Amino acid sequence: MESLLYEDQLRLLERIEPDDILNRLALLAQQPKPALQFFNYYKEVPVSSPVEILYVFGDTLACRVSEVQSRAIQNSRYTIIRSPQLGRDLYATAEFKEETNEVILSDFAYVEVLPDRRTTLRVKIGGLFRLAVEAGPDTFEAKLRDLSLGGCALEIPDKNLLGKFAYFYLNFSFDLKNYPQPQQLRIMARFLRFEGEGPPARGIFLFEHDKRSEDLVGMYIAQRQAEIIKELKM
Repeated sequence: MESLLYEDQLRLLERIEPDDILNRLALLAQQPKPALQFFNYYKEVPVSSPVEILYVFGDTLACRVSEVQSRAIQNSRYTIIRSPQLGRDLYATAEFKEETNEVILSDFAYVEVLPDRRTTLRVKIGGLFRLAVEAGPDTFEAKLRDLSLGGCALEIPDKNLLGKFAYFYLNFSFDLKNYPQPQQLRIMARFLRFEGEGPPARGIFLFEHDKRSEDLVGMYIAQRQAEIIKELKM
């Protein structure tokens, strides 16, 4: 394993020899209630389910999980194994074999799952969700990529568009179920940092909510989460 997949979500703690962890997992699987779970993020939404260990073959482990979990694994190409008996999160690269409905695990390592530190749920935004960003007297258009109750990630054409300002107004238009018209929001947000090199630049912003904006953003996140889960189940 040259590097971890999705290194922005995982921090390597310790690489493991295959024999050591495969023997340990095989022993756990023989217990009456092994309590082994697979865990993945799909478009930032956490997905988990119990895992059935089938057999060990060489340096790999064959397992079976729910259909929803297998789809999340196909998207990410890795999974996290969690169990109270392991003590730490166990990373493995994962390949789904459609012909046998098996997940083949290899390249094990103990990791820290960085999104676990978040205090609020984050969701990826599909399609072209554009919003107007007010930077002092100027306004430019950005794409909404991720959204949480605490803030958002925007794709910005040029870093220089932010100027030297620390606070901005972000203008959202949310299509919400049970609301006949799109809900317009103008939220003050503090710029936190850029992520990655770009261009385009990925900027992280923290919201300064009022009650209405907090309620509507929370409703949109819940709606988007339901859409993502429905997508996995299709």
